Amino acid sequence: MDLKNLLEGKVSQLEIEQEFIIPEDLYKNTSILALDKVKVKGSLTYPTDDNLFLDIAVSSVMTLEDSVDLRSVKYPFTFNLAENVYEKLENEQFTLDIIAILWENIVLEIPIRYSEVTDYKNLTGDGWKVISEDEQVNNTNNPFKELLNWKEKE
Repeated sequence: MDLKNLLEGKVSQLEIEQEFIIPEDLYKNTSILALDKVKVKGSLTYPTDDNLFLDIAVSSVMTLEDSVDLRSVKYPFTFNLAENVYEKLENEQFTLDIIAILWENIVLEIPIRYSEVTDYKNLTGDGWKVISEDEQVNNTNNPFKELLNWKEKE
């Protein structure tokens, strides 16, 4: 992003309304399977020396692997970013690598676990089945039930 006019004082603010493509190299070793174009809307201001403020709203959709049934699922995310990015200016070039700044913050949006599964009845196998937390509380076939009762008496 070229900032020459802003840094020289020719304009007081740069409006940003753009879509960016995050290179696949950045997310290929993460849990993100795919990442749509990242929509950015906001502004960049340079009020004083050593202060370059980026104030943007960011939104996109990442494709993840469902934590329960391992299907690919879409995970929409949005976040606001307001920070001083002066130290990220590339020296003598009047440019800012917005992709790097976006990626630093997208990483924070990756959920540890995400699932769209709500019906656990079909998730069974030979001698096992997935149960919801409600079923777990009501399960009377717990082999450790006697042990739990004994512990509650203590």
